[in-house]
Amino acid sequence: MSQSLYKIQLEHFEGPLDLLLQLIENEELDITRVSLAKVTEQFLDYVNQAAAMNPEEVADFLVVASKLLLIKSKVLIPTLDIDDEETLDLERQLKIYKEYYEAAKAMDKLIKRKHFIFAREKPLRVFTPRFSPPEKFSLRDLPALFFEVLKKLEPVVNLPQEVIRRTISISEKIRQIKDYIISQVNFSFKKLLNQGGKTEVVVAFLAMLELVKQQTIEVEQTAMFAEIKIKRIDQE
Repeated sequence: MSQSLYKIQLEHFEGPLDLLLQLIENEELDITRVSLAKVTEQFLDYVNQAAAMNPEEVADFLVVASKLLLIKSKVLIPTLDIDDEETLDLERQLKIYKEYYEAAKAMDKLIKRKHFIFAREKPLRVFTPRFSPPEKFSLRDLPALFFEVLKKLEPVVNLPQEVIRRTISISEKIRQIKDYIISQVNFSFKKLLNQGGKTEVVVAFLAMLELVKQQTIEVEQTAMFAEIKIKRIDQE
């Protein structure tokens, strides 16, 4: 992460965010003792108080925070299959986001300068199309030549068909949980999964955490890898 004065203060850690990630990756600090909600909240406070924000710092925070979220998801949901290739893919996406973010800031500066005329760095290359058929070539020869070219082309490859599955959102999963707790006092976390794969597991887990934060439900897990029970909190 880029060098800055920003540091986080948690119950079991105080220091820069990249050091927190390093300790967790080296298993020197338990990820379950780290509140990612507090990490995000402190960074947002830091952003709001800063007079000017470095785009690189925001992008770096997203990279580290996303890695922490992946690590914590693996620990809290041991059956969640997230391989190293997917982690690298996430990092690539965040780096692309960082490049677009910096480009958008640069364009914004140009727009605010109200200077919309720019000189071309290199002269435009003028291309003059040319057609030089053989001397004895006529229009009657054109169809035969066309079909001859088609014969030399490679056959069309039939690509395999792929079924595109609809991805459920966190808000939809929250509504699903609320529908369950209207008729049931408690139920299993597995009931929220409709064979949607690991993406649905992550979405359902984040929706559950959001409702815990809203004090709508409470969650119980008696042991590591044990079944997660969700219970409705009756509002007095």
